[in-house]
Amino acid sequence: MKLFVKKEGIMGNEEDYLDLDIEEYEEELKKEEDVKMYIKTAELTGLFDVPELKKEIYAGNILILDISLARQDKVLVEKAIKDLKMAAFDVGGDIAGIGDDQVIVAPTGIKIERKKLIGK
Repeated sequence: MKLFVKKEGIMGNEEDYLDLDIEEYEEELKKEEDVKMYIKTAELTGLFDVPELKKEIYAGNILILDISLARQDKVLVEKAIKDLKMAAFDVGGDIAGIGDDQVIVAPTGIKIERKKLIGK
């Protein structure tokens, strides 16, 4: 993919633009073997979701979990969160709620700051 970046000024023709070849950069981004961690989003709809979520924690990924669909069943949410806490503990990670409907789970070496930077 080629991008054209304007050299200077506001208006101009094609000669006024610099041709940048970013294919090499794009190929570098596509290399998955260099990626050590992903941030993944998921929805908790039942206890059958927990084993897959735990796999992601053990794989070293960060999970942002939407629990809004399961919140109607308090026992389900408590059991699922307990299992995810144990998985986070197993890998030396962390888990914290974000508002009422989201939970974030961090892998080894990442601590979740519970104080907000801005706001109450």
